[in-house]
Amino acid sequence: MGSVAIGALAALIGVLSGAKLSAVLRLGKLDDRLVLIEDAIPELITRAEVQDAFQQVAQVEAQRMQQQQQAAIQARQQAAFSERTSDTGVMNKKINDQLAVLSARMKQINDQFGLEEG
Repeated sequence: MGSVAIGALAALIGVLSGAKLSAVLRLGKLDDRLVLIEDAIPELITRAEVQDAFQQVAQVEAQRMQQQQQAAIQARQQAAFSERTSDTGVMNKKINDQLAVLSARMKQINDQFGLEEG
């Protein structure tokens, strides 16, 4: 309910400000200043400068995204290889266990389809 009241108040302030500004412009008090500002803006910021700025922002964003991807890849690699064991005997046992499981699975598949080992 409070956000509705704040929104209504903001809308009211916007309408009143717009009405005040248009009344002042009709009287011509700010008209000369606005004309000077509108005339000066194209000289201050050219279209080419705006396009260059957008390109630079796009390049910076692309670099940031690439750095994030590289950081994520490095984090995954570090997590994958963080379980390294210094004992070669333990590593060999793990490899042999995995080979035994794979061999058993291959034998099961060969038996299922009636293929001979060879």
